[in-house]
Amino acid sequence: MKKRYKVLIAILLPLIILFISTMLLTRDSTFDEEVIERLDIKQIKEIEVIRASDEKTITITDANKINQIMKNLDDQPLRKVYFANSDYDEAYWLTLHINDNREVGLRLDDEKHLFVYLYEESYMKDYDLLGDFNLTFIEELF
Repeated sequence: MKKRYKVLIAILLPLIILFISTMLLTRDSTFDEEVIERLDIKQIKEIEVIRASDEKTITITDANKINQIMKNLDDQPLRKVYFANSDYDEAYWLTLHINDNREVGLRLDDEKHLFVYLYEESYMKDYDLLGDFNLTFIEELF
């Protein structure tokens, strides 16, 4: 009888640990929670945007355009992922500058995936974009 309990515990314990770790590692969030809450948006003075297909770079310093970009990203639902497949047709790199310092780097792969790089922490996070996300607002900048 005791042997059955040991076998049952030996089977269930790893499954419970796997379930809990999966729930903690793949959590849902929003762009606001993951990026905007770390910054004072009003201090963003410059956004550098690079289009991957032709490596064309533009620098945005107009406060209205900066607010428009941040508004489009605000409240975007995200799911944290690890080792995401980064196949893409088009990607954009956005670097948010505060006081002439790079604070946050973003890479948008098509309308499916977001990488967030926090320069101060030297840490990258991967997310799947869950909601309807349209990159035309970035393409229109070029």
